[in-house]
Amino acid sequence: MALLAAAVAACHRDPPLPSDLSGRLVFVSDRGGRDAIYQKKLPAGEAELLLGLHEPVGDPALSLDGQALAFSMGGRIGIMDVAARVPRFLTLGVDWKDSRPAWRPDGKALAVISRRPDAQNHDIHLLFTATPTGVEARQPLTDTPGLDETAAAFSPDGSFLALVRSGGVYRLEPGTDRASRLITGFRVMRGVAFLTSGRLLSPWTEGKLFGLDMMETDGKGRETLAQGSVFYREVAASPDGRYLAATVGFETDVMRLRQRAEIRLLDARGQAVGVLARSWRSNSHSPVWGR
Repeated sequence: MALLAAAVAACHRDPPLPSDLSGRLVFVSDRGGRDAIYQKKLPAGEAELLLGLHEPVGDPALSLDGQALAFSMGGRIGIMDVAARVPRFLTLGVDWKDSRPAWRPDGKALAVISRRPDAQNHDIHLLFTATPTGVEARQPLTDTPGLDETAAAFSPDGSFLALVRSGGVYRLEPGTDRASRLITGFRVMRGVAFLTSGRLLSPWTEGKLFGLDMMETDGKGRETLAQGSVFYREVAASPDGRYLAATVGFETDVMRLRQRAEIRLLDARGQAVGVLARSWRSNSHSPVWGR
C-alpha cells in the first residue's frame, strides 16, 4: 500500500509555483494531529507552526497590517500578536458561540458569526479588541430570527459589511439594522471576500455545479470566474490582486487514492495555476494571504 501511495504521489507532482508570488500564506492544517494554524513564505517557503493549542483552532484572520491574528477555538474568539505569539481570548463561548472573525480595517474590532448555544441560526456581532470606555465589548449588528448568517467581511475602507444570509449576498451599512440584498437567483452563495479592486468574490453552489462569482459592491456587473465540478470553500486574494488562494473541498469528477482538502492557487480570472498546500495524509484549508 505504501508503494502504491508513493507511486500515485509521484504521478501527481505539482508544477512549480509562479516566481512572482509574494507575501505569506496563513492556513489551517491537521498535519500535527489536530487543526492548527500554519504559515509559509511564498512562493517556496516551508510551512511552520504559527498557533497550536490543546484544542483545534481555525478561522484564521490577519489584521490589515499583518501584525495580529484572530482565530476561533470551540466557540471562542482569540487574538494573537504574530511576533510575540501569545494568544488571548476575547470571548468565552458560554453565552455565545462565535466563529469566522473578520477584522475591521482599523484593527480595533472584529465582525464574528454568533449564535446562542441552544440556537441553530447565526447573527453577526461586533467584538472590540480593546473595549472603549462606556462601550459594550459585544454589539449585535443583526438580529434575524429564522435566517442564518454564515459569513461577513468589512469593505476595505470599513464603511460597510458584506455578508451571506441564507445563501444570498447582502450589504449592511453601520448604524442600520436592515441589510440590502445584492444578488438573487438559484445559486447558493457560501462566502464573501473583497478583492484588492474593491469588488466582491463569492463561492457558490447550484445543484451539482460549483464556482466563483465576482461582482461590484452594489451587486451589479456580476460575472462567473469559475464553474464546474470543483467545490471551492474559502477564497483569499493576494495583496497585489494577481492571484487567489482557494480551498478545494473536493472535485466530483476526480477519483483519488485519498480525498483531502487542499489550497489551490488560481489566477485573477479563477483559472487553476498550481497548489499552495496539499498532503495525502492531512487537510489544508482556510487560507489567508498576508504581506
